[in-house]
Amino acid sequence: MILSHIYINAFKSILSLSLPLDPKITVIIGANESGKTNILKAIETFLPDRDLTLEYTCQYSEFYQSGKPPQIGVEITGFTKEERIQLGKMYDGFKNMDSFILMREGSNLTDYKIQTNDKTLTIGNVKPLFALLPKIIYFDTIPIIRDRVDKENLIAGGKEFQTEINLLKIGSVDDPSIIFEDSMRGRRAVEETSREITHRIRQVWNQEPSLEIKLRVNGNLLYIDFSDATTVYDTPKSRSLGFLWYLSFYINFIATTLEAKNNEYLFLLDEPGLHLHPAGQKDLTKLLENLSEKNQVIYTTHSPFMINREFPNRVRVVNKDNEGTSVDNEAYRENWKPLRQSIGLTISDLFFFSSKGMDPELAKKSSILNKK
Repeated sequence: MILSHIYINAFKSILSLSLPLDPKITVIIGANESGKTNILKAIETFLPDRDLTLEYTCQYSEFYQSGKPPQIGVEITGFTKEERIQLGKMYDGFKNMDSFILMREGSNLTDYKIQTNDKTLTIGNVKPLFALLPKIIYFDTIPIIRDRVDKENLIAGGKEFQTEINLLKIGSVDDPSIIFEDSMRGRRAVEETSREITHRIRQVWNQEPSLEIKLRVNGNLLYIDFSDATTVYDTPKSRSLGFLWYLSFYINFIATTLEAKNNEYLFLLDEPGLHLHPAGQKDLTKLLENLSEKNQVIYTTHSPFMINREFPNRVRVVNKDNEGTSVDNEAYRENWKPLRQSIGLTISDLFFFSSKGMDPELAKKSSILNKK
């Protein structure tokens, strides 16, 4: 199953918002402080292990005046045959539904309600239903890969070392202690992981095709080195922040989805690729396309380079005014005029030179485009 719509009432800067979701990728674009992150936060707060209290209520809403928490709802559709059977065991009416809305109105499990065309149902125990829904994972920060990490921290599995742990998982090493063995098995695990991550990253990072990632173990320390056509092995500190973010992002997402079923996850990404060069951002959009083959992705951005122009219907432009945050679902109309107005982009901004001194015919075309 997938999420086809998000409904948000009185959440932070959002007074009332209805957001249609693409089955694969939804791009939320807008200027800084327009409310993009609040949309992702609202979706994350829909989860039962998050509190939904008056703290999140939009202060200029009727909800705030009456002391009510926000309302957050998701429309769910696209059931498989097996999912429909499981839903039918919870409630007989699910057998004939093509979609339903699950609405949250407070912090308790009993504050979830199911809305259909003609009924509102109160759920006693929502946990079995959430076991069937896509898992919502919000990535606002990603641990950047380190130069080295010790055995103790890898085995302990702390969140701050998740990138290095997931790097080993890509090489089929689920038990980090293996790579520290003074044995053929340990050495082979290190070599295979180095080879696998190098092969994978070369497929999705076009900026440096000769890139190689090499793992090596010395005592109880795992070292992570890089090399390319101009550099013999060096540490991550020698690479750009943009590349290190990209690699860390890739490692964490691939490790998460290695054994995932179709539509097992809904990924929420806040400003991915912020430190990337435009060419790197284009690489990232291709990577997101690959990830969306199995799982839904929603990400925010204010960069036009993070938009795949082949799918204009995926883009949602976010604006904020005295009425709060609103969404325009037709960002592509009039030569992307809503998008350009939202982020203050003109055609001439895409060049390092002005129309002055430009070929007269080209300058005329540029002027016409800027007026649209």
